[in-house]
Amino acid sequence: MQQIEQNVSRLVSAYEQARRDNDALQKQVRQQSEELFALRTQLKQTQDELRNLQIAHALTVDSPQRVKAKNHIRSIITDIDRTIEVLKH
Repeated sequence: MQQIEQNVSRLVSAYEQARRDNDALQKQVRQQSEELFALRTQLKQTQDELRNLQIAHALTVDSPQRVKAKNHIRSIITDIDRTIEVLKH
């Protein structure tokens, strides 16, 4: 009988330790999830900034991209002007 009580006591102790370990691991997962979210947000902002810098660079440097971008913008403006004229009538 004493052997069974000792085994039960060890089992209860092991269960309590496993529960503490589980709680600690869940806390760690939550922290890492929050950190991952923050890093993904930062990555998206950095990618947006890079895209904006690339666009700004393409529009300020004499390059084929600049000419192409200007022509595209002119085309869009022309389409908008035509649409406005159609809507006026």
